Amino acid sequence: MSVTIKEIARLTGLSVPTVGNVLGRSAARYSAETRRRVREAARELGYRPNSSARAMRQGRTGCAALVLSRSRQQTHSYIPAGLLDGLDDELAQHNMHLTVSRLSDEELSKDDFVPKVLREHMADGMIVNYTHGIPPTMLDLIHAHHTPAVWLNAKLKEDCAYPDDEGAARNVTAELLNLGHRRIALVHLVSRLNSVGTFAQNKAQMHYSALDRAAGYATVMLDAGLQPNVLSHERYIEQQEYLSVCLAMLRGPDRPTAVLAYSENEVAEVVVAARVLGLEIPRDLSIVVFAPIGRWLGGRYFSVAAIPTQEMGRRAVQMLLRKLQKPDALCAPEPIPYTIANGETVAAPQA
Repeated sequence: MSVTIKEIARLTGLSVPTVGNVLGRSAARYSAETRRRVREAARELGYRPNSSARAMRQGRTGCAALVLSRSRQQTHSYIPAGLLDGLDDELAQHNMHLTVSRLSDEELSKDDFVPKVLREHMADGMIVNYTHGIPPTMLDLIHAHHTPAVWLNAKLKEDCAYPDDEGAARNVTAELLNLGHRRIALVHLVSRLNSVGTFAQNKAQMHYSALDRAAGYATVMLDAGLQPNVLSHERYIEQQEYLSVCLAMLRGPDRPTAVLAYSENEVAEVVVAARVLGLEIPRDLSIVVFAPIGRWLGGRYFSVAAIPTQEMGRRAVQMLLRKLQKPDALCAPEPIPYTIANGETVAAPQA
């Protein structure tokens, strides 16, 4: 049978309200001696707090619900390395924990979606990891229910924390220019796999980073009087074509001397194409990849534009805590800067 606050009060000779306050959020109001007596008695009796009772008293559960999509578009709720660490670490700093709710797009658009998540998971608010192609009904429901909710890795008008992809692309391109590179390409290979409709329709539904990285890169190239070279934002490239288009890009006297790879998927294809053509990395070809963490490939540690996943998780929790205090207040979007991790794959171009 569980130990109650009343039993601790009887053992210490203190009142029930005093014991409840010391074991709750008002311990600072009491002397060090009183706090010591209560905590020693709680340990002696084997007291364990009743989270349900505490939630009823305080009107808070101490829990945040991470909402994910279960749709076939797996990239809509991508969880990169470090994101869960950032969420969990920041929640722990505030004596909170995380629960996970995976729902289909149909469930995310139902009228009872918001109360269901909060009720069934006993959560105070939501951290939504639905990054692009967001169902409009979902946004409307969250606003209609006045639910404390923050969006991860989505570029919205408010209540979101996301990596500053455009700024990262500008910085990386500028660094390559400073090294002396003039022929720089951005490689983003888009296949029909997990895509819907025509390429133009799919492009409109892409994650914001696809367009922002291209925009940041192109801005710096044009400002330097150079022609951007983006492979490919004009058509689907099926997976069996990836190597052939990379080979075509790296052949000839006007080939790029540096490449920005949109993700780990692209960097593998570029590396294989370089090896086939006898190009040495980084002597003949410098490569930077956008990725959450550094990675080894082909015996080299790659230079990375490091996606700030842990910081994004921490910022999202901090924003949610502000929303819990003022659910109807709108928080300004928080673009989070990248860090550049210099590996072994960037060097000045050969004369």
